[in-house]
Amino acid sequence: MGKLDGKVAIITGAGRGHAEAITRKFAEEGAAVSICDIIPLKELEEGIGSKIGDGKALCFQTDVSKEDQVNQMVNKTIEHFGTIDILANVVGIAGPTKDVWDMTLDEWKRTLDVNLDSLFLCCKAVLPGMIRKKYGKIINFSSGTGKQPLSHRAPYATSKMGVIGFTRTLAADVGRYNINVNAICPGGHEERSLELAQGTAEYMNRSFDEAEFRNKFSQPTPKRVLAGRWCADEGYGDKGSGTEEAASLALFLALDDLASITGQDINCGGGIMW
Repeated sequence: MGKLDGKVAIITGAGRGHAEAITRKFAEEGAAVSICDIIPLKELEEGIGSKIGDGKALCFQTDVSKEDQVNQMVNKTIEHFGTIDILANVVGIAGPTKDVWDMTLDEWKRTLDVNLDSLFLCCKAVLPGMIRKKYGKIINFSSGTGKQPLSHRAPYATSKMGVIGFTRTLAADVGRYNINVNAICPGGHEERSLELAQGTAEYMNRSFDEAEFRNKFSQPTPKRVLAGRWCADEGYGDKGSGTEEAASLALFLALDDLASITGQDINCGGGIMW
């Protein structure tokens, strides 16, 4: 018997990274999953969707910064599965690596639209149903950058700090309806780390070798201890936690026996303290 048997979850940005891992984890534990990404629908269905099986996956091509598309996804999920128990707002973009004075308003707005407005729109769409049945789990994704500056990345940092403020406030508003709202501040995943590294190289006017980056990212750490980065001068290293640990934490927050955990922003970065 799975830990999420009988539950229905919406997971945004499921085409890669943390969201893909959460989709697999939730499905393995018995949940029906409604997943979306901005990539072509066929690509999402043939990728992660086809790995779920048993009619427990519903796929959408959705721009979660657009209210009409979010509402359509939520309504069709309810029509198909009957309810929504869990919402995992995982989708996010890196945004520009620029100084504020060199940035366009469109670049600023696009980052906040995807990383912050999408949470508002998805929560707004699912909450009436959760409130009616007095049950729900909402899991938002922030970042270590949600708690500290990140030079030359003002839109990204602002959006991720906003996720934490939104999470805490929404938790206070909906707790009376037996709805938990928490945020995860995860470690990196390969594609997001690649985007950040490419952006930094471009900003610094340095060359960037994607193949070399991917090869280095995939290499196992020769010596690893818990939070080994604290002992770097002793020869220990640790890239930090990745998608599987973020997915396990999301599963933990989706369980019914954790009703008192709400309004929290939980670090999942391999021992980094934010």
